[in-house]
Amino acid sequence: MLTAEYLLSRGYHRVLVLEPTRFLCDQMYPKWKRLMPTGKEYEGNCLSFLREYSVVISTPQTALKCVPNLKDTFDAVIIDEVHHAITGKYYNELISALKPKVVIGFTALLPSKKAYKASVSKIGEVVGELRLLHYDFLDLSRIDPEFSPPKAFVDIFDSELNESETAIYDMLYFGTFPGDAKTIHFLERTLSRYGRKAFCESFHRALEKGRIPKSSQASKVLEFCRNVDYSHKARTLLDVLRVYNVKENPKLRPVIVFTSRKATAYEFRDAVINRLNIPHQRVEVLTSDLSKEMRKELISRAKNGEVHIIISTLVGEEGVDIPEAGVLIMTDVPKSPLRFYQRLGRLIRISSPMRTKIFILTMTPKTEEYGDLEEAVLNLYYEGADVSYILLNLEEKLTTQKLLDYIRETIDMLNSKWTSYLLLTQRDELEDPVEYYLNALKSSEKFRKVLKERLGELSEEELEKWAFMISTTFFLRAWSDEFKNAIKDVEKMLNRGKVVKDFDKLIRADKLFYFYDPERLSDMVFMELERLRKYCIANHKSFCENVFFRFDRKGFLRLFMNVFPIENLEDVIEEMKRRVQEKERVSGSIYIESRYNPSSKAIIAKAHFSVSGKNGIYLRLEPQFNYYNFTRESELREKKLELIRLNVKDICYRAIEQYLERYVER
Repeated sequence: MLTAEYLLSRGYHRVLVLEPTRFLCDQMYPKWKRLMPTGKEYEGNCLSFLREYSVVISTPQTALKCVPNLKDTFDAVIIDEVHHAITGKYYNELISALKPKVVIGFTALLPSKKAYKASVSKIGEVVGELRLLHYDFLDLSRIDPEFSPPKAFVDIFDSELNESETAIYDMLYFGTFPGDAKTIHFLERTLSRYGRKAFCESFHRALEKGRIPKSSQASKVLEFCRNVDYSHKARTLLDVLRVYNVKENPKLRPVIVFTSRKATAYEFRDAVINRLNIPHQRVEVLTSDLSKEMRKELISRAKNGEVHIIISTLVGEEGVDIPEAGVLIMTDVPKSPLRFYQRLGRLIRISSPMRTKIFILTMTPKTEEYGDLEEAVLNLYYEGADVSYILLNLEEKLTTQKLLDYIRETIDMLNSKWTSYLLLTQRDELEDPVEYYLNALKSSEKFRKVLKERLGELSEEELEKWAFMISTTFFLRAWSDEFKNAIKDVEKMLNRGKVVKDFDKLIRADKLFYFYDPERLSDMVFMELERLRKYCIANHKSFCENVFFRFDRKGFLRLFMNVFPIENLEDVIEEMKRRVQEKERVSGSIYIESRYNPSSKAIIAKAHFSVSGKNGIYLRLEPQFNYYNFTRESELREKKLELIRLNVKDICYRAIEQYLERYVER
């Protein structure tokens, strides 16, 4: 950054900063933009280049695509992690096209003499004589005896899903894939962490065991699994090996690649041999398929320089010592700390004190895998690895960002300020969520069995009535734990996928908020008014009330949620306020009381209203609405409470209107 500031102060017009990966662009951009006007560009639309930022951060691939817009505009180029550029064709082509006045590169890894000379001959033709200004760890130790070099430098590569992989992942993540919930979650993790081959192996196994039913979604996966392309993890491994030019750089060999799945390991070997043209005898797979003697022989060949790349599964995580290894590539991060340290030990703990190694992680952005990165980086730091350039701003890489992006895209498409939870998760709007929920309850064998044990044989009409009453009356659900468990199972079935937890996280983090669909939830309030009226007539009463009517089931309430990014909060409030004020002028005010429940982290909002008809029946209702994931410490607390009160009033006014239209205004 100081270099860029210096160049701009000396009259250079614009500075292009090149990072080797999208990950580093994302990590460095927030720091740069605090100090100077900076753009970030890796999407390929060239907008940041066109907006005349004095500094633009990009990858060489994207910058090369945008070259027609760049010529004669960038007279200085700064290359971060310049060891990637020494033999990288994208860098050479880009520098040749841009013809900058100066190119400055930074790296902690010195290139080999052979690679340096090759680069001098190419880039030097454009920018003139190249000067290598460097320090040596041994020299630093002589100057300062207390200096200790890092045991390893850490690099991270984004492992991007392609279009077909994303389509399958989204079905699993958004819960639109039928099947056992635990199996669906396992398959989601398998696809993101280990790639297509391992995923398809696990999917076929789940299909055979009946954990995944036959469906249109299953057919799409079977078609996906017939594709013979390499997975996103294999594609990224090839990128890593190309960037570090392992084929031409003997100092980095042997390379150890870790994956937890055999299918992925064999896919990696096939990809490396066929795509990088590395002789097959130089690439070996270390799995439990090898005998103990065969493993020893493989390790011996690696130490002697005969094997350049070892692709290992769990069997190589302990008991395999190759101090000669220069690079360790971890294509998935194990959840177990013990397994992580065992992998780490293959590279760091056995390294000589004056030889710094390279540790590379490949992570799939906007999947659950990135959630493990923070702990992994901390473990690396404690083990003496240099992680100084990894700025742990992970929000843009997590599944929560995927969901937030999808919500914004959907809202823009609808030209609205919000969208429904059901449209996001079911990919379609339900005509009647109330009927959908009650039918799910009635279809549950466990629910019907518990109800039969309690009340005996019921007609379909009686079953419908009791399903409605139990879902809205807390003390009826308290009849037995079996009732609670039956309802809980139904609600889990209706709210599947990791996306459910991400909604909760975003709401708690003040990134999203929500209100309940007043039109659809008011149908249930109206149904209760109807039930009270029938009860009054049947029992010859003129007054009936229900003060225990509650919407307190989180899994049920989700079906009525309309969600929006938090920046739309004011607009949503204003629109709802106009609607409610108009109804208040016609129907009078409704009293709302609210309180916070710290144990459930919910706002409990209760309405009080009454209606009467020409037949002399007077009804009083106190419906309660729970709003979960409410953060009491939020700076937007009062605004959220205002929206909640307006939402409850809107629901109740609509129910009153329905009742009056049907039973009074005839």
